Amino acid sequence: YAQQVCDNADTLAEALIARGIKLVGDGTENHLMVLDFTPISVGLGTQVAFALAVAGIYANRNTIPNEPGSPFYPSGLRIGTPLVTTRGMGPAEMVKIADWIVRVVDHVKEETLPVDSKERAAFLKAFKARAAADSVLLGICEEVKAMASQFPLFAE
Repeated sequence: YAQQVCDNADTLAEALIARGIKLVGDGTENHLMVLDFTPISVGLGTQVAFALAVAGIYANRNTIPNEPGSPFYPSGLRIGTPLVTTRGMGPAEMVKIADWIVRVVDHVKEETLPVDSKERAAFLKAFKARAAADSVLLGICEEVKAMASQFPLFAE
């Protein structure tokens, strides 16, 4: 099981890198990885994490080494493979998950934080309202649900 978790992480990392996503450390050596969005925009981690949640993919916003933003508005995202591996997913699903992540990132990459820190809370509130009703993100969510239904979390 542990080997499959790591193999899935390797496949997911390779698929993300191949699609233009920068990873801290240029990959993974275990079950998780940190995506670095600084080539796109400083402080994009919060927006991507929320948009992914709307799309049915759960990840944590995360600081990156030498974070140019702040812990409150980090430039990274942490994802891992134990849960999807537990559900029985393998390499083909990791590639599909990478595709969804990239689609979400591409969809929200223009949602950059205001330079003025006093405007950030209002910006994020408005962003979350838009994202929660976004047809592209909700469409991806339906695709995620369809695949996830093939891999039940608790089999009887």
